[in-house]
Amino acid sequence: MSLKGQDFIDLRHLTASDLDNLIALAAKIKAGDIDVSDALSGKTFGLLFSIASTRTRLSFQVAVRQMGGHAEYLNADQLQLVNHESLTDTGQVMSRFLDGIIVRMYNMKNYGEGRSALQTLADNASIPVLNALDDKDHPCQVIADLLTMREKFGPGFKKKKLVFSWGYTERQKSLGVPHSMMVAGSLLGMNMVFAYPEGFDLDEEYIRFTQKMAAESKASISFTNDLMEATEGADVIYVKSWKAINMSVEDDLAARRRVQDDWRISNKHFERANKDAIYMDCLPVIRGEQTLAEVVDGPRSVIYDEAENRLHAQKAILHSIYAPVPVHQPSLTNY
Repeated sequence: MSLKGQDFIDLRHLTASDLDNLIALAAKIKAGDIDVSDALSGKTFGLLFSIASTRTRLSFQVAVRQMGGHAEYLNADQLQLVNHESLTDTGQVMSRFLDGIIVRMYNMKNYGEGRSALQTLADNASIPVLNALDDKDHPCQVIADLLTMREKFGPGFKKKKLVFSWGYTERQKSLGVPHSMMVAGSLLGMNMVFAYPEGFDLDEEYIRFTQKMAAESKASISFTNDLMEATEGADVIYVKSWKAINMSVEDDLAARRRVQDDWRISNKHFERANKDAIYMDCLPVIRGEQTLAEVVDGPRSVIYDEAENRLHAQKAILHSIYAPVPVHQPSLTNY
C-alpha cells in the first residue's frame, strides 16, 4: 500500500512491506543517499501536544525544518481546547491552515481516551494526522527502534531475540511502545518475548492481532512473568514501563511497588544474555528505577543512537506521506 496522503496512527494499518520500506528509507536518508531537503518545501505542520515530550517533539521539529517545511508547536492548554472547543471543530479548522497535524495525547487514568480523541481529530481533518504517542500506540518510536536494531545486527536483525521488558518506575506510562513493537514484530516475522509482572498484561486486542499475523509471518512472540528466564539468550533487552490497564491508578501504584526489586534491569540480566546483547530504552530513564546505571551508562547501551534515529525515522515517515518515492524506482529494501 502507499502511505501517500495517509494518516500514520497505528502500525496495524501497515503491511510488512511498508515497514521494511520505512526502515530502509530511514537508513538511506541517514546515510545521505536520498536528498529530502526540499521534500516539505512550503508545508506547515502543527504539533498538537498535551503531554510533555523531548525526543518526539525535537525530532519532528528538526525533521520538518531540515526537509524545508515549518513545524509550529501547539500546546493544547494554550488553544481553545482548554475552553472545551470540540476536537471536531479543531480538526476542521486546523485543516484550513496546516498540511499535517502531529498529535501527542493520552490520559492513563482512562485507557482508550487518547486514541478516541486522536481518531476524532483524524476523522474531522482533511489533512494527514500523525500519532506522536497516544495510550495505545507509538508507531514513530518503533520505526526508529527497528532502524537501530538493523544498524547493530544487519539484515538478520529480525531473527535476533528481543526481550521487551516492563520496568519499574513510579510514573504510569502509555502502552504505546510495547503495542507498536508487538505489531511490528508480528508483521516482520521477528523473535520477541514480552516480560511483565502479573497484572500488567498488554491489551488483548493487540495480542489477538499479533497472534494472527505471527501465524502468517512465522514470527515467534511469547509472553512471560519471569524476567530472568526471558533474558536467557537475549540479543536485545528493551525496557519500558506501562500502566496496568485493568487496575485503578492506586492499585497499579501498589502493585508496581510490590514488584519493583524484581523488575529493574541490571548486569545480572545481561550475564544471561548473549555476549553481544544490547540495551535499548526509548527514554526518559531514571537510573536506579527501571534500569541500573551500570547498564544505562555501560558498553551495551545504545540509547543515544536509538534517540538519534528518531530524527531519521520521522523524516522517512514524513517523506512517505508527503513525497513518496516514485513507483518506477527499485524497492528500497534492496540495499
